[in-house]
Order: sequence, then structure tokens, then C-alpha cells
Amino acid sequence: MSEIFFDRVTAVIHDTARLEDISLRLGPEEHWAIVGANGSGKTALGNLLCGGLEVISGTYSTTDKNEYVSFEKIDRILELERYNDDSDFLGFADQGTRVSAFILGEDAAAGPRLLALAREMGFTKILDRGIKFLSTGEMRKVVICKALMQEPELLVLDEPFDGLDLESCALLKTLIGNAADKGIRVVLLLNRFSEIIPEITHIAYLKDCRVLLSGTRDLLLASEALRRFHAFHYTLPPRLPEVDSSCTTSALPAQTPLIEMKGVVVRYDGRFILNRLDWTVRPGEHWKITGPNGAGKSTLLSLVSGDNTQAYANDIRLFGIKKGSGESVWEIKKRIGLVSTSFQQEYRVGATVKVVVISGFFDSIGMYHPYSVRQQEIALDWLKMLHMEKHLETPFRNLSYGEQRLVLLARAMVKQPDLLILDEPCQGLDDINREMVLKLIDHLGKTGTTQILYVTHHPEDHIPCINNILELVPADGGGYTSRRDGRRSPAAD
Repeated sequence: MSEIFFDRVTAVIHDTARLEDISLRLGPEEHWAIVGANGSGKTALGNLLCGGLEVISGTYSTTDKNEYVSFEKIDRILELERYNDDSDFLGFADQGTRVSAFILGEDAAAGPRLLALAREMGFTKILDRGIKFLSTGEMRKVVICKALMQEPELLVLDEPFDGLDLESCALLKTLIGNAADKGIRVVLLLNRFSEIIPEITHIAYLKDCRVLLSGTRDLLLASEALRRFHAFHYTLPPRLPEVDSSCTTSALPAQTPLIEMKGVVVRYDGRFILNRLDWTVRPGEHWKITGPNGAGKSTLLSLVSGDNTQAYANDIRLFGIKKGSGESVWEIKKRIGLVSTSFQQEYRVGATVKVVVISGFFDSIGMYHPYSVRQQEIALDWLKMLHMEKHLETPFRNLSYGEQRLVLLARAMVKQPDLLILDEPCQGLDDINREMVLKLIDHLGKTGTTQILYVTHHPEDHIPCINNILELVPADGGGYTSRRDGRRSPAAD
């Protein structure tokens, strides 16, 4: 087995950032968790372990037989898939690359091994589906499966459990444990200490692109120094930032539901995603939406946000207006703020953090309008609330995945919309930023006029102001529908 070590290594992340003085040695029977806050350099260290960064000083040795799975890698795969999408030319939905073909590549003989692994990971039903139609959790399982099929010496997984439901998390933890038992050296890049699996033998803690602490699992978890480094208590702001009066929308008539759905059906390529779903969101209600990976949670939210054309073929009313009755998509978007994995994947324009946040006033990706000094001030206020003000002029693409998530949260909240759609908002966030974001969302829901739709797979990510739950359950005939017809349910947690 290849020797893997780094001795006082400095490596380039991008023009303005480096990993500094990295010293680590991964023994042949050691499995590591690399833990740190957003922007600490975990993803860069994962790339370094797999030979993906330019080393400018220090000595090191690694293995070419490695596999690295990250949010950024998935983004690049899906971006290429969208680039090659021929749907407009064909006149129907192009399936694109199917899951089985994506995993196998040219190794068709490995089909039986793929089928066995897909059974173990619980996704045999999606092997013939196009990867661009997968949910976030399904895509993560598929990419991890592809990595395991290569039988690497070193397997680096960046936030492997984010976006997975509880059952899928349990399956993946077992699978990672089995890989470790087979002699694959496993490195997990994690934001949450709670996701350190039993097979992990060693932990390294990163801060400001340096390894501050490293050692055996028991030693690090008992470390008072580690608790001090990672301690944080978020204090809620006394009041929310002001609303820009030029972007306010007209008040809805009293008692007008924000959302009304009756018998909603969504299907792709003859396969049901949602099947006879009913749901009403009344004034003042905040909702948590639950269901397993692939249940159609993101599809449901896309019907609301205006990004799914099948909304026009259904009985859906948004803010009292029936979809397809001549309403302006942009008038609907003015009332909505959105954070989701797919939106983060789509926000690829070159822009500074300031411009990204200000674009929330205009519901655009990038800026194509002049903006006011007041809008700049409000954007800065929201960044300060998320402790991101130091990145005001930083290129958005230079931020870590978790830092980008915080910026998009500021963008979604900057106009304090009637409806805030949060699809896994804490995905990619460390414990500190997760606590801050959850408290801030709860504060917004309690003190503002914004109503919240919230999707998460983490039961500990509790938002007290949310007291309605929509559970998606299997429907007769395929797809998923709403339990209790979307009526008011007990508290979400």
C-alpha cells in the first residue's frame, strides 16, 4: 500500500489562498476525519490528498489510486450534463447520461458488481434514470458508488452525508465501514462532529487553511483546546435590516392562501414524481417538508418557485392567482426568496459577493440593473448578520461551498420576501454556521412577515417557529403524495 504523508507542505488553492505548513501522515490502517469551519480549507486538503493541488514547498507522498467525491465535483458533472442537454432540439425531455452508464463508463463487464452495490446502497430503481433528474441525495449516492467501483487505495469523501435522508445515511455509514474493513483508507471531510463514524481512528482540525490540531480520535474529541477553537454562540440581532421600499410588493387580500395545490401530478418520461398531491399554505404558516430521497420535495418547491413548467398543467394557485392565467412569472418571483442546491449549481456567473447578494433584489443571476446605495447598505447588513462582511468584494466562486451557501442565504433574505423557500439551507455548513443560520431563520419567521418552506434531512436542524409539516409518502400507482392532504400537522420535531 502506498505511503501517504505531507511534511510542512504549502499548496496553492487559488490566486489569493494557500494551504500552509500541512503536516499529516496517514498510516495503512488509519482512517481520518478532517474537521473545520466553512472556509477552513477542508475541500482544498481533500484535493491535496488526491494530488489535485500545486505544491510549492515541503515534501509529500500520496497515491494515484484515489477517489475524491465532493459537492464541487457533482456540480461540474451536472454542469456538463446541462451543457449536453438536447431537449430543446429533440422536442422532448432528453434523458442524457443514465445512472448505469455514468457509473460503468466503458466497463460494461462490471454490471453485476454495480447491481450488487446498488442493492446494498438502495438505489436499483434509478439505474435507468438520467443523472440530471436525480435528487440531491440520489446523486450523492450515485457518485459515491462510482468511486467505490474503482476500488481505490484512498477514498476521500467531502460531506458524504449532506442531502441524504436518515435511512440513506445509515446505509452509507455501513458501506464506508465495509470499505474501511476491506483495507481502503477512508478520509471524511466533515462540518459536523456528530458524523464521525466509529471506524475513524484519527482527527485533524483545520482553521485558516492550517492544521491546528491532529491526533487519535479519543485524544482530539477529549481536547479542551478543540472545544475552544470550535466554540461559538450566536447572538440574535435586535432587529432585522430594513426593507428596501422600492422592492416591496402589494399586500395580499386578507386570508389569501400563499399556496393552493389540488390533485397535483408531475411525471417525467412516464414516471410519476408527484401523484394527486393536495396542499394549502395559509397566511402566517411556516412549513417543514419531509420525505425520503427522490420523494419529489425539490420538485414540489420548483412548482412554487416558477422553475417547473408542469405547474401550468396543474390546479395551482400562488398568492391567490391561478398558474397559467396570464400572471407574470416575475411578479411571482418578487414575492419569493430561494436557497437550494440546484440554484447554487446554476449561480455560475463571475460576480463579487456584494453583487450576488444585491441580485436578490432583482431575482436575477448576476446583475443587469443599476442598484442603489441603500440596496448596497441593506446587502452589507445581511452579510454582517451572517459574519460574511469581510468577503464583500471577494469573487463568489473563490468561496468554499459552505460560504457560498451563506451568501445565497443573504441573497434570499435581503428583500424579506412573502415566502422564503429553503431546500436544505444548512447543506455544507459547519456546526457554528448551522446554529447561526437556524437561529436567524427562526428570528425571521417570528419577527418578520416572511413565511417559510423548509426541507431538511437532519432532525437536529430544528426551527422552533415551524409548526406545520407536509410529509410526502408513496402514492397508489407510483410517485409520492401528501399525507393528511397537506393539512395542519403536529410540530415538526
